[in-house]
Amino acid sequence: MSESQALWRLAEGEALSFKIGPGARELRVSSGRLWLTQPGCPDAPSEDVWLQAGQSLALASGSQVVIEAWPQADFQLLVPPSACPALQARLGERRAAAQERNAMGCLAAA
Repeated sequence: MSESQALWRLAEGEALSFKIGPGARELRVSSGRLWLTQPGCPDAPSEDVWLQAGQSLALASGSQVVIEAWPQADFQLLVPPSACPALQARLGERRAAAQERNAMGCLAAA
């Protein structure tokens, strides 16, 4: 997960409603407590979840959520690496290059 993403703050009584995406996200509570509601549909009832500091919840792309601080909270919406194929490809290239450099260093030392 990218830890560099913005820290959101909700004060007492504040609420946010938003749609997740593009791609999945992870909501991670840094401090305080959040009340999260995912509206239901005819096939599935709405879901309420309480999250404390240190807890997280995976949110599917396209899902609608409403969150409220209880009484206040700081949180992040993180993008899982699996949601970024281009990033995964770059990381794979960097790992391969690092392994090659390490192998060359071992050969030079021998």
